[in-house]
Amino acid sequence: MNGKIGIFGGSFNPIHIGHLHLAESARIQFGLERVIFIPTGANPFKFETAPTNDVLERKNRYKMVTLAIASNPFFEVSPIEINRTGKTYTIDTIQKIREQYPDKELFFIAGADIVFNITKWRKIDALFKQTAFIVAERPGYPTFKLRWAILRLRKRYRAMIYPMMLSGMDITSTDIRKRIREGKSVRYLIPDDVNAYIQSKNLYR
Repeated sequence: MNGKIGIFGGSFNPIHIGHLHLAESARIQFGLERVIFIPTGANPFKFETAPTNDVLERKNRYKMVTLAIASNPFFEVSPIEINRTGKTYTIDTIQKIREQYPDKELFFIAGADIVFNITKWRKIDALFKQTAFIVAERPGYPTFKLRWAILRLRKRYRAMIYPMMLSGMDITSTDIRKRIREGKSVRYLIPDDVNAYIQSKNLYR
């Protein structure tokens, strides 16, 4: 393998400073040459409850990610999932990226909570063969429980899963949306350009 690519999938609804901090921390700690942000398409576990204005919603999320990462030359965004119709599975996305970067080592970046339900993901055996995982621990997360879950996955699937501790960034998109609905400030929680876009489109109100 020649070089490492980070893949950061998420709803990014909206993208916030915590996402950017996580991506940059992973890039530096694991020597990633770039991080590709991939706004999610239709989550197979939430497919039946997808919003009726899904096309517009995907467009807005993609645009906000584009604005948020514009100043970082090591970040890029891919429409690979938002352009896909029907349910979206991580294995399909990873295989497409593998086709684009056949000689690169792939690292899927995610929150630590995925280790507790990842065995439900589609074709998990194949997925673990295609990419390594970087999982971020939030402050106050039960570290022992997480490490034990990672050990089980490594033993069962020979999965390459690497925990990464983050500090001082306990921000969620749910909290951001709630603050916007309540008319509270989100300054310094999301990038200024993203905040301006949300205001211009009257999102989350």
